[in-house]
Amino acid sequence: MKRMTAIAGFFLCCLFTQAQTGFKTIVPQQPVVAGESFQVQYILEDADKTIQVKPPVFSNFRFVTGPNIYMGSVVTADGTRPVRNAVYTLEAVRPGKFAIPGASITINGKTVRSNNAWVEVISRNEAIKRFNAENGINVSGYFLRPGEDPYQKIRENLFIKMLVDKRACYVGEPVLATFKLYSRLESKSDIVKNPGFYGFTVYDMVNLADKQVTTENVNGKAFDVHTIRKVQLYPLQAGEFTIDAMQVKNKVEFSRSVVNKKTEQEIVEGVLADTDEEKPAEDATEYETEFSTEPVTIRVKPVPEKNKPAVFNGAIGNFRISSQIVNTVLKKNEEGFFEITISGKGNFTQLNAPVVQWPAGVEGFEPAVKDTFDKTKTPLAGSRVFRYPFVCATAGTWELPAVSFSFFDTDSNSYKTVAAKAVKVITSNEEKAKIVAGEQKISIAEKSERAARTAGIVVVSLVLLILLYWIVKKKEPEKIIPVEPEPEIPSAASWLEPAYAAMTEEDNRFYRILHGCIWNFASSRFGLSGSEMSKQLLIVKMNDAGIAADITRQLSGVLEQCEAGMFTTASLEHDKQELVSLVKQLLDTISSPGYSPDEQNQIQ
Repeated sequence: MKRMTAIAGFFLCCLFTQAQTGFKTIVPQQPVVAGESFQVQYILEDADKTIQVKPPVFSNFRFVTGPNIYMGSVVTADGTRPVRNAVYTLEAVRPGKFAIPGASITINGKTVRSNNAWVEVISRNEAIKRFNAENGINVSGYFLRPGEDPYQKIRENLFIKMLVDKRACYVGEPVLATFKLYSRLESKSDIVKNPGFYGFTVYDMVNLADKQVTTENVNGKAFDVHTIRKVQLYPLQAGEFTIDAMQVKNKVEFSRSVVNKKTEQEIVEGVLADTDEEKPAEDATEYETEFSTEPVTIRVKPVPEKNKPAVFNGAIGNFRISSQIVNTVLKKNEEGFFEITISGKGNFTQLNAPVVQWPAGVEGFEPAVKDTFDKTKTPLAGSRVFRYPFVCATAGTWELPAVSFSFFDTDSNSYKTVAAKAVKVITSNEEKAKIVAGEQKISIAEKSERAARTAGIVVVSLVLLILLYWIVKKKEPEKIIPVEPEPEIPSAASWLEPAYAAMTEEDNRFYRILHGCIWNFASSRFGLSGSEMSKQLLIVKMNDAGIAADITRQLSGVLEQCEAGMFTTASLEHDKQELVSLVKQLLDTISSPGYSPDEQNQIQ
């Protein structure tokens, strides 16, 4: 109504009495929704002559119609009083709190003004939220409103994130990676591809079986957050390593009527079949989507060479060391146990057994390892015990020297060396008994004689059994065993049949099908499955198989192009026919027995 109220005024005819004239402004007491219209009323009571009324300027609102004048009366304790009502219809433009100015009239030469009033304008979403709260309705995204785009709603209310606590670290320093699914929808999610962790030792902290669910607020919305997997990744060597994507398929159910239902999510790994026969609820529709995490590159730095101790063996963290003899007094040739305990925090899973300098006369053996870790801590906190068996062949007192252990402390960026104290063990002149309870002692010569006798009996028995077998075998007619034909190796064209058929499909579906064809081939050719199906491990397998580097690079590039097309709007670098033909040549070359790397020159 940009200048609607530039009107000079309008006239209300009413009766004027000696009583005081009432003039007031009335607006809606409830919030008004932006984009909807509402009414403003100016009510005049007790007039006995023509009164001129001047309307205000309605800023912040769009004028629709008015004034519409209505005549009536109101009953009070003093009797019936005449009432004249001027009504304007306005439209709320944007959310906020706005003033409605009062109108003015002139009575007996004096100007009388009605009261100002305030109108609260709220958005449509806020109105729905308030309505649901007032009526106890918790739709949580389950209700699909008329005209609402289901796929847009899924993108806003169902997604997955991979979170890492650092992008750069030292060799052996852990990276904490957490995969979380955020949902406000009724959904079933299937993890169809786990990320590869090439270049890392993996320590699992949380997985699906732990059913770890929390609530987080994202952009003002409360999400159910499922921790799908939480791992500590310990780098094995310096370089740049990529944690590739976790891929998830989803089936999302929406109701087309408002219901009081709390949404629930189901997350599984590789078990939601495409032929799932479970039907959605009545008056509900199911939609299918796919999404994945973004790959993350971790830069791994080598530990500093400066001041590196000679005994440093890759330990990263903060550690302590202690040692003990389980029994300090032994008999000759009795097995004893020397325990070295390393405790603290760091890359326990990569720690090697400390080197023990056994004194002459003591024979030591490889240790057994026992771990006690707190899986909730990053880096790992706890202890690793190395239990070394040893024997002393002669009587005496033996000192096992102090054992040193060096580590790189990432808190201070410096090397530290700790040592366990030397320990002593005493061997008595008493010989360890070589008999079991209840038997008489026998000499070594007697034991050797018995062993030789037993061995002779066994040999004679075996010879007799072999002779008997050949006598029986000779009497049986010879059986002709048919030779099974070798299984036919599928050709590249057979692997790509779904891709040929999908050339008329939309680009993202074509990409998805071609991507699956390549991975089906790679799984069969290189024995990959589950979490092993990552580009990094595929490259390693191809290199180990002697596949030319250019072939490997081209196939990796096609996979990246497919992944971009599946989850973005990226355009094709080739047309579909050319892309499938390129993949066929690559797969033919890889699957050809004894192919020469020179063949790569034939592939453009």
